[in-house]
Amino acid sequence: LRLWGDVSMPDIGFNDNVAIGNRIFHVQTATNKAKGIVRCEIFEKGRLITVQTFNYERRKGEQAAPPEEHIKNFVRDVHQSTIDEIKFLFKVSDRISKAPNANALLKLGTLFLKHNLVTDALKTFKKVLEIDPKSNRALILLATAYTRLNRNDEAINLLNRVVKSGYNYADVYNKLGMAYTNKKNFIKALNYYQEALRINPNYHEAQYNTAITYLESIITQRESSYLPPPSIRIDRARQLLRKVKESSPLFTEEQFLSIEQHIDRSEFEKAIHLLVNQRERLFPQDTSSLISTSFYLKFMYDGVNLTEREIRQYEQELKDAIKVKPEYADLWNSLGVVHLIQCRNLFLQALNEFDRALEINPSYEKAMKNKKLVENDGKEFLILLRAI
Repeated sequence: LRLWGDVSMPDIGFNDNVAIGNRIFHVQTATNKAKGIVRCEIFEKGRLITVQTFNYERRKGEQAAPPEEHIKNFVRDVHQSTIDEIKFLFKVSDRISKAPNANALLKLGTLFLKHNLVTDALKTFKKVLEIDPKSNRALILLATAYTRLNRNDEAINLLNRVVKSGYNYADVYNKLGMAYTNKKNFIKALNYYQEALRINPNYHEAQYNTAITYLESIITQRESSYLPPPSIRIDRARQLLRKVKESSPLFTEEQFLSIEQHIDRSEFEKAIHLLVNQRERLFPQDTSSLISTSFYLKFMYDGVNLTEREIRQYEQELKDAIKVKPEYADLWNSLGVVHLIQCRNLFLQALNEFDRALEINPSYEKAMKNKKLVENDGKEFLILLRAI
């Protein structure tokens, strides 16, 4: 969205309470004209749960339609879509609970995590493990939820189960490292990050977490016979952060310099605070898979309310994601399903239109012929479309 004209116009905002059973969420969405962003916040019981920010371009000195209405519409859309997604998640949760399905529960739990509804995610992943106790994906996601709640021992136990099963992937060792960093067991944390980087030398999140751990260790274990001298830990942290910055456009020069300055002044706590606060933004959940996840749940559990506008939106989001990650089979599959849904809708619309033509003129031969062709030659196609 582009903002033209006077940037001194007042900020625009919306506030709503969303009642879900006996729970009340408060959604607050507003512009910050100084930064050129729209910020959407979700609260529960006064506690901030989730923050999302959306950029818009501000242009000065150009004449166009009054900008306030454009911005207001954009803010309203962000606000309403956030409310709709909260309602949708709990509606789907109720529907899945009537006929539990491991795959659907995994997808639902992932979306709960996206919105930082960690307690709901915990319950959901535990239900998956009741159905499939050996689901490594459920164990990893449940461990992620425990780590967010600082229940690190429980996270470590789950991740060790995953490793013992033979599932030796870099992300598992990175998550073990994070849990041990939280416990201030820096030796074990560094060992697990090193294992993650042995498996994937370009794993930037593990590099980033290693840097944080080196800096944290200086605060609480400055003199340690098991760790390198503080000066070496600082140098290694700097090198790792520089590698991450070079590979991630999200890690800006301004942020990097601010962290460097804190390290120069031995203000390690301030540097760590900045690093931890921006970690989720630098290494978010895979947005590509989240698009497919959201679409799958919407289609399977609320398909009757899937509007043409939502279908077109999912189609565009999937196309955009495929441009970035064309190797993701799940994205191509989801896009194919979207196109089949569009075919089904157009197919059924065409049948209704032929019927309407025959209501108006029962002897209209072309409409009669077209309807028969659709009903006869298109039967198999219709069966396919109705099956998806």
